[in-house]
Amino acid sequence: MKKIFVNFIVTILFSLLSINPQSIAHHKENSFPIKKDTEWDGKKETKKDFENQAKQEYCANNAKAVSIEVDGDPVIDQNTGKPRISEVDGKLVFDKVTVYKINLTGSHSNKPKKVTNNKIVPNLASMNFNADWQKVKLVEILKMFCLQDSSLDRPEKFKGSYLEEFYTKIALDNGFFKANSDEGDYNKKLLEGEFGEEILKLGIVINNPNAVWYVPEFLAEQEAANKKAQKKAEEEAEKKRIAAEKEKKRKAREKAKKEGNQQWISENKQNYLDEFGKKLNEYENKITELNTKRNKLETSLVSFESLMSEAEEDSKNAIADLVNRDNQDIKDLREILRDNIKQYLSKNDLGEYKDRFKKIEKVNFKKYKNYTTLKNLIKRAEKSNKAANFVGTDGVKLGIFTFKQKKIGFIQEFENIKNRDLGSGSVEDEDNMDKLNKSIENHSEDIKNYVNFKVDELKALDEELGQRIPWNLIIIGAVIAIIIIAVGVYLYFQRKEMDQLKREAEEKVGSLKNEFEGKLKSTSEQIKSVSRNTQRSQQTPLQAEDIVEEKPKTPEEIIAEKYDELVSDYKEALDDFSKVAGFKQKWHGLALSRKERQEGTKTILVNSSRAFEKAEIWCVTFSDKYFAFPGSTVKSNMATYMNLDFEKASRDFKGVFAVSTGSSYTTEPCVLRRGGAGFVVERVGKIIFPN
Repeated sequence: MKKIFVNFIVTILFSLLSINPQSIAHHKENSFPIKKDTEWDGKKETKKDFENQAKQEYCANNAKAVSIEVDGDPVIDQNTGKPRISEVDGKLVFDKVTVYKINLTGSHSNKPKKVTNNKIVPNLASMNFNADWQKVKLVEILKMFCLQDSSLDRPEKFKGSYLEEFYTKIALDNGFFKANSDEGDYNKKLLEGEFGEEILKLGIVINNPNAVWYVPEFLAEQEAANKKAQKKAEEEAEKKRIAAEKEKKRKAREKAKKEGNQQWISENKQNYLDEFGKKLNEYENKITELNTKRNKLETSLVSFESLMSEAEEDSKNAIADLVNRDNQDIKDLREILRDNIKQYLSKNDLGEYKDRFKKIEKVNFKKYKNYTTLKNLIKRAEKSNKAANFVGTDGVKLGIFTFKQKKIGFIQEFENIKNRDLGSGSVEDEDNMDKLNKSIENHSEDIKNYVNFKVDELKALDEELGQRIPWNLIIIGAVIAIIIIAVGVYLYFQRKEMDQLKREAEEKVGSLKNEFEGKLKSTSEQIKSVSRNTQRSQQTPLQAEDIVEEKPKTPEEIIAEKYDELVSDYKEALDDFSKVAGFKQKWHGLALSRKERQEGTKTILVNSSRAFEKAEIWCVTFSDKYFAFPGSTVKSNMATYMNLDFEKASRDFKGVFAVSTGSSYTTEPCVLRRGGAGFVVERVGKIIFPN
C-alpha cells in the first residue's frame, strides 16, 4: 500500500507538470493571477507588509493588494419597503461594498508535500510533454516544485535566502558542477549534468530529509482531480479485493457444502431408493393380484352365462321329453323345476352381474393415488442428488451446514404412504370383485342344485316309471280269470256246493283284492319315499357327509409353517439357479454385504452393490421378521471359501455366520433387525462346509 501511495504522489507530481510544459522553462510566464482573502484593511502603510506576507505564504512571484467593489445587500425602497428594482434592466439594485483581496501570480499551494524516496523524477518525456529539455535548467524545475526545507521559514525571495545553498547542495548531489570547480551549479541545464538524459528516469536526488514541495496554484485543480481519481481507483481496487475475497470464501463454502451433500447422498440415497422400491414391489404385487382376480372373475362370469344357458336348454328338453307326464309325482317334480327355473335362471341376475363387472373392468389399478405418488417420488428421487430434497423440512446437519428446504422431502413423502394401501378406492374395488365372485359362485351352486339336479331327478323318475311292470293290470286280469273259472266250476258242480264255492270265491277275491291293494299301496309308498328323499336332498345337497370342523392354528404354528416354506424355497433356489428370481420376488429378497468398518459389539449389514443372484448374503422377510441366508454363490464357490483354513469365509461372514465343517453343506439363517441405514445381526447363523 505504501508503494502505491508513493507512486501516486510521483504520478501527481508529473501530472501537474504535464498541464503546461512551458512552465518548466519559465514558471513566471505560465503563472496566472488568482485572488486570495486577506486581513488587509486598505491602509497604504500596511499594504506592502500584507503583500510580502502573501508572497511568502504562497511562494508567489508577485503579490498585489487590491480593493474591489462588490454587491452587498439589496437596496430597500423607503416608500414600499421592498427591494428596489432597476428601471434600466429590471434587476435588483444592491448596495456597493468594498472588499480587499491579494492578487497572486506564480503562486503555489500553502500545503507542503513530503518528498518521497528522496527523489523527484522529472520523467516528463514519458508523459508526452513537448518541453525543450536542452534549454530547461535545474533551478527552474526546483522552483517549479517550490522545493523548500520544512524546518526553516519560507523566504520572501530566492536571492539571499537559504534556498541558494539548498539548491546548490542538490546540484552537487546530482553531478551539476561549475566549470573547473567541485561546487554545485543549479543554473546548469538539466541535461548537462553527470547523468545526462538518464536523470529523467532516475530522478533528481534530494538528500535533505526535511525537503517538501508545493503544488503550483494553476495545477491545484488538476492535482485535486488526480487525487480524486486515485482515491476512486483505490476504492475500486479495494472493492474488487473485498469482492474477490468474498467470492473466494463463497467458493470454499460452496465446495465444502457440495462435498457434504455428496457424502450424504453416497451414504443414504440408495438405501432410501431401496426402501421406496420395496414398497413399490408391494404395490405392484397387489396390482398383479387384483388383475388376476379380475381375469378369474371374467372367466367365472363367462362360465356362469354358459351354465345358465345350458341349464335352461336342459330344463326345456327334459320337460318336453316327459313320457309319464300324467303321473302325479312327475307333475309335482315338474312344477318344482319350473319354479326353480324362474328363480335361478333369471336374465335379470345375469344382466346385473355383467353391469357390476363392467364397472370393475373400467378400473385402472395403476392409477390409484398412492401408487402413482410413489412412482413419481421414486422418479424424482432417482434424478436428485441433493440431500435437502430427501430430508425436506426436517433438515440434516452435516458439519457447519444444515441441509433442508421449505417443502417436505422425499423421506417425509414416503412416510406419509409407506403404511397405506394402493390408494382411495382400492379396498372397495377388491371388495366389489370378491362380492361379485361370491355371488356368481353361490348362484352357480344354486343352479346346479335346484335346476340341474332337479332335471336329472325328473329324467330318472320318468325313466323309472317307463321301465316298471304293470302289476295292477296283471292282478286285475288274474282276478277276472279266477272269477270266470270259479263261475264255471260253480255251474259244473252240484248246486249244493254253489254257496260254498261262492263263499270260497268271494273269500278268494277278497284275499286277492287285499293282496292287490297292499302291493299297490307299497308301490305308492315307494314313489312317495323317493319324492321325499329327493326333497331332502334338494334342501341339503352338499351334506352327504358330516363336516369336521378344523381346529384354528395358533400364530406360532402359522409362523412355523411359513418358516418351513421359506427354508424349502431357499433349498430349491440353491439347487436350481432358475428359481432364484422367483425366490427373491416371493420373499422380498435384498442383497446385503457386511459393513467394512464395524463399531460396537453388533455386526451391521448394508446393501450390496452386487445383484441379488450374485450376492454373498440374501436377506428375506415375512411377518416383519428378517432372515439372512448365504447366497447361492457361497455354495457354488465352496472351494474358495474353504481355502487357507476357511480364511475368506471367516473374514466375509464374521459376526454373521459361524463357520464349521460337517458331513455335507448345510446352513442356518441369522436373524436380523432394522437398524439405521442397514440391518443389525440379532442372532448369528451357521454355515457348515463338507469335510
